[in-house]
Amino acid sequence: MNYALDALWWRLTDPNVRDLASVLTAPALWHSGCELPVRELLGETGFRYLLDLDDRSETLQQYLADKQPFGHRLGLYAEHLLAFWLSTAPHASLLGQNVAVSRADGQTAGAADFIAVLNGRTYHIELTCKYYGCASGRPSEMVGLNRQDRLQNKAAKLPQQLALLQSEAGREASAALGLEPQRIKAVSIVRGVGFSAQPQPLHEAPLNPYGWHGSYIADWAEYNFSDGLNRRYCLLPRMNLLAPARMDSAETQNAENIRKTDSGVVAVLEQRPDGWWHEVRRVMKAEAV
Repeated sequence: MNYALDALWWRLTDPNVRDLASVLTAPALWHSGCELPVRELLGETGFRYLLDLDDRSETLQQYLADKQPFGHRLGLYAEHLLAFWLSTAPHASLLGQNVAVSRADGQTAGAADFIAVLNGRTYHIELTCKYYGCASGRPSEMVGLNRQDRLQNKAAKLPQQLALLQSEAGREASAALGLEPQRIKAVSIVRGVGFSAQPQPLHEAPLNPYGWHGSYIADWAEYNFSDGLNRRYCLLPRMNLLAPARMDSAETQNAENIRKTDSGVVAVLEQRPDGWWHEVRRVMKAEAV
């Protein structure tokens, strides 16, 4: 799936609101077995609320300004976007964020990303945003730009995080918030992009075959720049990975310049009638080994 082509990106213009929309609506990169449905996360009026935020984004911008600095930590930025939504969306209520769970010996067992109520039901929510790729597209081989960061390892760790509040210490932490542990449902929000040299994601667990998919290359010689279309490019900063890019021409590069990129995530851009350059494809350029 090329999530960058979703009609939503024709309408939303504010960068922070676009990032928030991606956290809320992007397809899961891999299946955890307990995904929080997008419909549950958005609620009945979610799209209308997103459009209102896009038209009047000052509240979100001030919220994020109060939480900075993020220190180039994309995950931290994404967590605060979701916390804003859980705190302000009409169908949601944030009960706790980064809820620490401590063992009897005082050692920290971990922290629950969020405890929140959505549509009257209480959830323990774990959020992760990852960008993995490999030529074959096999999830067992997928790595980040930091090759020590592996999809297989993160996917294996997530169930442990989701089980945190079911431990004795976790139940005590829930009770301290006035909650009945057995009424808390653990769910995941897994966002990001999977890159491969294949035209579509593989149907191989745990990878979501309908996830956001991009191209993986080790050498620019593998990429077709001569398709006859007027395209520009941008090497995306880490903090700009959440949503499809929308940028002014001054922020873009031509094919000759982008070929100088040794490694990184690159947005392929086309100009739309609004005058802005919009992402139509995403490429992970791996460092030569």
